[in-house]
Amino acid sequence: MNKIALATVAALAGSAMAGNTLNIDVSGVNSWGFQGDAQNEFINVFVGAGATITSIAWDVNLTTIVPSWADENTMTFNGSQSINVAAGDAFTVSNANYAGSTGSSIVLDGSGMLSIEFHEVGFDDIAGGVDSFYNQGSLTIGYVPTPGSLAVLGLGGLVAGRRRR
Repeated sequence: MNKIALATVAALAGSAMAGNTLNIDVSGVNSWGFQGDAQNEFINVFVGAGATITSIAWDVNLTTIVPSWADENTMTFNGSQSINVAAGDAFTVSNANYAGSTGSSIVLDGSGMLSIEFHEVGFDDIAGGVDSFYNQGSLTIGYVPTPGSLAVLGLGGLVAGRRRR
């Protein structure tokens, strides 16, 4: 096995440990009711079994339907971490831009799925109707693959590096 192949395997393992990013388009997603409402919209993305979500960033354009306020619009990740992209904007908005980021420590289960629910908090001003929607925008999810996949990558490097006699 040549040194270039070993260096490639080492580089791949190093980049996996440093983490990866995933971009998710939220254009056209609606927010209907409180968390758990049957009408709420979800985006489900396969990241990898046991992966750890390390950061969540957003750059979105939001419109709310009167009388809903921007700060009622919320995204919840795997039912555990909620983000209010327009925190503090207690008024109706039209084509308002919001960007920000936060850390995370969500560890995905064996399904490897990251589930994002779009919902309201505080008030469901339009029962049975859309309260707000994303005109355009994206989420950038930072994650580190499961330690198991890193181990497989490392073992592949050891096997590839073994010399034949």
